[in-house]
Amino acid sequence: MQQDELNKKAIEILKSNIYMTLATTDGELPWAAPVFYCLDEDFNFYFISQMDSLHTVHILKQPKVAFTVFDSHQAEGSGNGVQGTGMVHLLEGVEIVEGLKHYSTTFIEMKPEILASPAPYRLFKLETDSFFVLDPEAPTDKRVKVVVR
Repeated sequence: MQQDELNKKAIEILKSNIYMTLATTDGELPWAAPVFYCLDEDFNFYFISQMDSLHTVHILKQPKVAFTVFDSHQAEGSGNGVQGTGMVHLLEGVEIVEGLKHYSTTFIEMKPEILASPAPYRLFKLETDSFFVLDPEAPTDKRVKVVVR
């Protein structure tokens, strides 16, 4: 498959899903957590989490994360997904207002004061730096880097 087709496949996957698995660590304990996400035009992710959740505790200690986005209803052997890495930032102050331009949910009320300290839910931005997809034409599982911007 041509590189531009793989790039388009990655974009399609990212835009057609709403949950990612976020992989974090504090340097000792790894953790994987599913989170609802929204994207901005640069394919950075926005999500909310509670400050006492294990992945948030990890992020505050070690903001470099890995992630994967995929549709778990794909038939075995025929599916594809996106894997990648980036840095997560807790949004505060005016950053929350900017983040809310990209993030929306019906789970909680979307007002900056609902996502600011000491509120239990906070808004995070995952600034992505790499994306990979499975090359469907490779004879074995082979991930290839793609460009989504």
